[in-house]
Amino acid sequence: MIEGNIGVGKTSLAKALSDKWGYRLLLEEFEENPFLSQFYTDKEKYGLQTELRFMLDRFRQLNTALANNEPVIADYFIEKSLIFAENTLSTSDLNLFKELYQILFQKLKKPDLYVYLSADVNRLQTNIKRRNRRMETKISSEYLEKINKGYLKYVSAHKELNYIILDVSKLDFMKYSEHLAEIDCLIQKNRTRN
Repeated sequence: MIEGNIGVGKTSLAKALSDKWGYRLLLEEFEENPFLSQFYTDKEKYGLQTELRFMLDRFRQLNTALANNEPVIADYFIEKSLIFAENTLSTSDLNLFKELYQILFQKLKKPDLYVYLSADVNRLQTNIKRRNRRMETKISSEYLEKINKGYLKYVSAHKELNYIILDVSKLDFMKYSEHLAEIDCLIQKNRTRN
């Protein structure tokens, strides 16, 4: 599973590795979330609806794909729901969200490796501007930094996970095949340790 902040390159890397390995590609269907564009204009009002919709959609999609026991590479995992919720929801909404999250998380098969892509906020902002999604134009640097910290906090608190952190701030795996080969080699090496 490929994870990371908004604009870090999760989908691009998942597609590239899926092509290279011949794995089934599973992409997050973020555009299906009817609350997302409203969330970016009013996080407090639309936070809970947005995060619940994402979590339920992610669970449904992952549960179906992972139940087939075929090799899958995805550009997200359900932990993303918890990380984003912790950075957007009020305490009472977060407590409700966590209850449902725990029920769903326990039912999912865990991946053999989590690949967390890390990048500095400047790189994230550049990537977000380049892909030019209208709903993302108001994402602040502060919000991106909170999400970066949320991922690192989650990973450091869950030592039982088989994960690697790849700083892609200076890697352009879509432009340079040697960067993709370097990432592929690191992933393969860490998958065999499991």
